Amino acid sequence: MYKTDADPKITQNFDIRDTDFLDENNLFNEIKRVYSKCKSCRLCIGFCPSFPALFNAVDDKSDNIEALTQEELIKPLDLCFYCKQCYFKCPFTPPHEWKVDFPHLALRYKVFRFKKEGAGFRDKLLVDTDRMGKSSVPIASIINKLNNTKLFRYILEPVMGIDKRAKVPSFNKISFEKWFHDNYKINDTVSDVNKFNGKVVLFYTCMLNYNFLDRGIALIKVLEKNNIYVELPDIQCCGIPYYDTGDIDNSIKKAKYNIKNLKKYVEDGFDIIVPVPTCAMQIKHEYPLLLPDSDDATAIANKTFDIHEYLYRLYQNGKFNTDFKKSMGKIGYHISCHLKSLNVGYKALNLLRLIPETSVQTIEKCSGHDGTFGVKKKTFEYASEVGKSLFEDIDSMKMDYYISDCPLASDQIEMGTGKKVLHPIEILFEAYSG
Repeated sequence: MYKTDADPKITQNFDIRDTDFLDENNLFNEIKRVYSKCKSCRLCIGFCPSFPALFNAVDDKSDNIEALTQEELIKPLDLCFYCKQCYFKCPFTPPHEWKVDFPHLALRYKVFRFKKEGAGFRDKLLVDTDRMGKSSVPIASIINKLNNTKLFRYILEPVMGIDKRAKVPSFNKISFEKWFHDNYKINDTVSDVNKFNGKVVLFYTCMLNYNFLDRGIALIKVLEKNNIYVELPDIQCCGIPYYDTGDIDNSIKKAKYNIKNLKKYVEDGFDIIVPVPTCAMQIKHEYPLLLPDSDDATAIANKTFDIHEYLYRLYQNGKFNTDFKKSMGKIGYHISCHLKSLNVGYKALNLLRLIPETSVQTIEKCSGHDGTFGVKKKTFEYASEVGKSLFEDIDSMKMDYYISDCPLASDQIEMGTGKKVLHPIEILFEAYSG
């Protein structure tokens, strides 16, 4: 897995400074090289649609990589939705000399394709979460009602390419950013910040800002319970949605914008906390790769923490509030793929087990959502098949609550099981408030 200190040299086969990065011959030679290692291992066969596509093609060509057509070479990469499960299991990831990094190879191919062909209007719109969120929040009541209307979804499917069966996130009626500035009041000045157990800048993510306001409110309330000073920065989307289309230039623009606005907080001794593992992963592991010559990117990566990782550090230092008013019974906890990618452990699990008379059972399977993959018409069936085993496990469980760190995985699980899924921070808030 990735080291916790962001080191761009770890994935040396993904170096955007390399003059051969977008060279077609070099790229396809690298694809064949990686496939030649993958075909003899196959530990990742059950993870996602990419590997069955690869191994079936190789088997059909009698194990001859050179005999694969360009379409057969491309398909496994095109089906990669960056869950990175293969990276957890693969024995040949960097710093191994073979440097097998399938997710970044898929990204490199998508960047090559985007530079060559661009992306369609629908794809560009779907990944522009800032634009979509800002335009949708003011008319959230109308959009939410339409999105739950069968006729509208039938019309939307051919227009936007969103499968009519997919669950799409509802929009907040006000943004989290507005709620925070209207409701979060601290009498102490910044000069009195030492009165607090810590000071953080919250990277609140598009998901909380535009779609999951309740989670954002619960997060602030939990931080208040633990006497943490919070500031809200001027940020944009972390940039990872653009990976879906290979638009690395916009990913870099988002990274530069966020780094510029987070830098002053890091210099003032703030920690950066992130409530969505995907966004935390992007800042910690991808920003130093997208901006390999930026010391600021590395400094910010090293000061970024998953929200539960941060809270558990408080507990280790004897500062975490364990004055819970309510037991939470039995909890089924879905471990999202990108939480594994963060390589920080399952700190929410440790925190939840501090609640009296509360037990937690984990489920470590992919939901199949991963950004636009779970909602697009062309990939909806693939996503549903990936999540099928998870849905069956959750259906068989008898729990009081079901949780996941990933908002999109929550939606996918709710679609597949009909069971409401919360964020761990919402469980902590309810246990505190009673």
